[in-house]
Amino acid sequence: MTDHSTLSHAGIGVSLVDGDPTIRRARQIMLLSERYDVRSYATGAALLADPRSRDVSCIVVDIDGIGGSGLDTLDAMRASGWRGKAILLDGGMPHATLTHAAERHGDRILHRTTGDAPLLTAIAASIDHSWSSWNAEG
Repeated sequence: MTDHSTLSHAGIGVSLVDGDPTIRRARQIMLLSERYDVRSYATGAALLADPRSRDVSCIVVDIDGIGGSGLDTLDAMRASGWRGKAILLDGGMPHATLTHAAERHGDRILHRTTGDAPLLTAIAASIDHSWSSWNAEG
């Protein structure tokens, strides 16, 4: 069994986009406690306005966030050169459009009430694939 406390995610960037300040702050603290380099945003527009957001390997985004669709935000991020993976937080059964978009890009869909452990597992899995390919190309 792996002891999570000995794993280091130091320097691995994760962006968090959620319009609910309480949830956003709690998840930010949780990710910081796991030593991720985390930046949080209230809206997709705020994420897009930050040039440093292109340097992260994973974005956790509420797809029904304030200020537009999470899918629109991810499309804009990818159009600007971002090549990471996303964790898409949805409130119900994912629509076919969301499912197809996630499959096309290798993203994961989780319910927005997902707890910390499954969210951390999904983030780690997304980084294992995208971060290693970024480093191999760079």
